[in-house]
Amino acid sequence: MPILLGLLLGYAVALILGAVYHISFCDFNKIEETKSILAIPAIGFALPHFTLPSPNWAAVAAIMPIAIATIPESTAHLYQLDIYVNDLAEKKGSKKRYSISDKLGLNLIGDGLGDMISAMVGGPAGTNYGENLSTMAITRNFSTPVLICAAIITMGISCFTPLTAAVYSIPNAVIGGISIYLFGVIAAQGVTIMLTRKVDLFDSRNLAVIATVLIIGIGGSFGFSDGMIPMFGGKLPAIASAAIFGILLNLLLRIGRKKEQTAE
Repeated sequence: MPILLGLLLGYAVALILGAVYHISFCDFNKIEETKSILAIPAIGFALPHFTLPSPNWAAVAAIMPIAIATIPESTAHLYQLDIYVNDLAEKKGSKKRYSISDKLGLNLIGDGLGDMISAMVGGPAGTNYGENLSTMAITRNFSTPVLICAAIITMGISCFTPLTAAVYSIPNAVIGGISIYLFGVIAAQGVTIMLTRKVDLFDSRNLAVIATVLIIGIGGSFGFSDGMIPMFGGKLPAIASAAIFGILLNLLLRIGRKKEQTAE
């Protein structure tokens, strides 16, 4: 409700200010004309444009870093979900324990299959997005049937051009305000995981990994307009680069660590 009411209120304010100052905050012409084979303009119905894949090595090289980045992302999201679901169950007086974090392997397999199916019809790569987890944490609604219904409704909306145009007409300022809330919750979830898992934030190794991942990921995304960091004569995605660098740095700094712990 906070997200939905914030969106509706921001949209209403944008419409009022646009009418008063004659500024088109809400642009209803952002949606392009559909290229779908099946389209019924009279009722504003059109199927999305489906395309078959055209694989090439350049595409493979471009997507591989992103695929690697989704592994730690999906892992973190699963731990977040485990923490929030079990915390909610405890607050409701339930003694049942949900072993969600144990499903990591199935989660990664599901991500991979979903990406392959999406690519086969011309869709984008996907993962279990932190924004959705933030919404679930805020609303305290983790119901699988509800999430399935939400997915079906979203797919249905994409077939009706008036509804799609309404979504695209949401002003950037309104989307930005919601993003501040959602991405702030995502960051808070990351801190929650570290506290729950009792990560030693006084350990110089852990601090090095956390600091470099944050700066490369956040700094790279906002320091370059396209979110791509110039490196070795090419460009690499900031988030993927942060994930890969964090994994490699963690492995490097762990060399000899077990021996130290054994000696102690």
